Amino acid sequence: MKKCVFLFTVLILFISVSGFAQQGGGSYEIRGGGQFPSFWSFHLTPGVMFPVGGDGEYFNMGGGAALTAQYRLPSAPLFFLSGDLGYNYIPVTFETSMSVLPFGAGGGVSFGFGTRIDLKVFARGGYYYAFLNDKSGPKSGNPWFDIGTGAYYYITPNISLGLQASYLNYTGLFNGIGIGLGTAYHLPSRGRERKEEPAPAVPVPLETPVQYLQLQEIAFQDVFPVFFKYYDDHAVGSAILTNNTDRVVSDIVVRMFVKQYMDNPKVCWAPVELAPDEQSPIQLNALFTEKILDITEGTKVSAEITVEFTLDDERYIDSYIETIRVYDRNAITWDDDRKAAAFVTAKDPSVLTFSKNVAGLIRDKGTKAVNQNLRMAMALHETLSLYGMSYVIDPTTPYKELSREKTAVDFVQFPRQTFQYRAGDCDDLSILYSALLESVGVETAFITVPGHLFMAFSLDVPPDEARKSFLKPEDLIFTEYKTWIPVEVTELSDGLLKAWQTGAKQWREASARKQAGFIPIRDAWVLYEPVGLPGESYTVSIPPDDRIVSAYLQELITFIDREIYPKIAEIQAEINRTGGSPASHNRLGVLYARYGLYDRAEREFNRVLDWDNAYVPALVNLGNIYYLNGDIKNAKEYYDQAYRQQPDNPKVLLTIARVNHEMENYGTVKETYDRLKKVDPDLARQFAYLDLRGEDATRAAAIGRVKEVVLWEE
Repeated sequence: MKKCVFLFTVLILFISVSGFAQQGGGSYEIRGGGQFPSFWSFHLTPGVMFPVGGDGEYFNMGGGAALTAQYRLPSAPLFFLSGDLGYNYIPVTFETSMSVLPFGAGGGVSFGFGTRIDLKVFARGGYYYAFLNDKSGPKSGNPWFDIGTGAYYYITPNISLGLQASYLNYTGLFNGIGIGLGTAYHLPSRGRERKEEPAPAVPVPLETPVQYLQLQEIAFQDVFPVFFKYYDDHAVGSAILTNNTDRVVSDIVVRMFVKQYMDNPKVCWAPVELAPDEQSPIQLNALFTEKILDITEGTKVSAEITVEFTLDDERYIDSYIETIRVYDRNAITWDDDRKAAAFVTAKDPSVLTFSKNVAGLIRDKGTKAVNQNLRMAMALHETLSLYGMSYVIDPTTPYKELSREKTAVDFVQFPRQTFQYRAGDCDDLSILYSALLESVGVETAFITVPGHLFMAFSLDVPPDEARKSFLKPEDLIFTEYKTWIPVEVTELSDGLLKAWQTGAKQWREASARKQAGFIPIRDAWVLYEPVGLPGESYTVSIPPDDRIVSAYLQELITFIDREIYPKIAEIQAEINRTGGSPASHNRLGVLYARYGLYDRAEREFNRVLDWDNAYVPALVNLGNIYYLNGDIKNAKEYYDQAYRQQPDNPKVLLTIARVNHEMENYGTVKETYDRLKKVDPDLARQFAYLDLRGEDATRAAAIGRVKEVVLWEE
């Protein structure tokens, strides 16, 4: 039996490889989705069988092989019928074995995926004949059935390898699980055979003036190079396929090719077959190369559309030549404002050079108590102003007018071009500023109001926290989980705070009229991916370091003054009116501390402790100042005093866990952190790095951005 299986496998491989070579050595295309190379196939599947249930007491693992002839229904190619013949060898537990000879028929469903994968679900049944191999028992027979599934991979157009599994039941005798690894030979169909010609296949000429399968109503959209990735899975054109015959047209393949700007023809969506006189719309797609971004002036290109199909077992090819208009690489229409995101090239070398240099300069400058994203936005805004960037309206394509005419073509600059020109209109500057912030990890968004586009950046803090922290929360934009600062980037000369104030006013007014649009860049990138501008990178001249740092620090101080002094005046007035209290002085200290004015904050907390040395909020807050300054020993002393007063206070438990984690007292960390989980699970979850040690804890704290976060106790 083993010899027969081996010879049969060798024979199939020889015939398949020979047939494949005769067909052109791999130029044949196997297509999924219900299209397969033939109707007839023959399968050899050796495998193993495992008894299940009570049969495991009488039988051991066995093996065997099955020969199957399979026929795919031409009218319903997803379905197939089969005839089956097999041999199975099953060891019996009492030192003998059994042979089973099953034969029968079945059917199933087959699904093609991609170009080479075929998945099957099948059911079979019939009659089996069984006997003990030592001839000690009677011979018998009964019905059998199995149900299963399999996966086959085409290694050539006519041969595939597969793995299948099934539940098998020889009624009255044995039931088990079968697993097989086999091979199949697929007979070539006449419609797939290549002609014996030395030259490549050419279209078969039509014998009548009427086209068998006709492409009608071909229409193309204008092509915008900046969206060249978009057209791979979104239509660049459409057409209607019409079957002009009284017979079924099958195996339809439509391809599109633009010679100058595509590497290979793109297979477009089309129906597998068309019934007599049937019509179907098709979608035309194109996978353009980056070369299309070299177009700096609008032009026209020719596109070739080929239609291949089978009719009466003959393969036909027909082609159509059409003209497509291609705009320049800076062209865009404002029918979808998300399109501008394709110009936000955060990985452009000039953008990275500018943003990374600025980020490195201000990393350790100024107080870290102010939101990190806000500080980065300040530094980049001030550096753009020092760079000499200016707002200039393009008189030929003003956004104000073109945004109302959704099909009008606008000229939009890439960030590198805006650096070169040192000028741009509202969309150009918003795109540049967004690219700079995105390149250093700050999330951005476009804001649209009637006739105007500006931007916003995320603070990466929840809305509830931002409402408590900022003096004017009405100047912020709140989405479900994020807080954003709107920026009118065209105002470059008066600092970020002025640009923020103007942007907030525009947002409030347009939102009240329900005329404001908000487009997160990263959401828009899903549809309109950013593209790299070809050509040599532009060397950006960064302004002097000292001027960048000075301008940034001045804006930061202005922001702190704006935020803090109205609140200071309010608290001081209360202190003067009431004569002061530990709570009011502690609240004033917290206000100073939130903005990094630690000397003033420490003075207020010590004043409180002079009145009441057991006042827990002041103990926690003074410990926080030492913790932030890296004085872990003094921080622990104040935290321990607070812990003795209020051992179940969640913020006190957190401080004890954190300071001991810094000192690697992991036993104390576990004890206090476990108590925090019970008292305040949400707070414990925010500082989950306390459950870890060493580098794992450091990475987790960095990811959660909580290493330098302290909770001030008011």
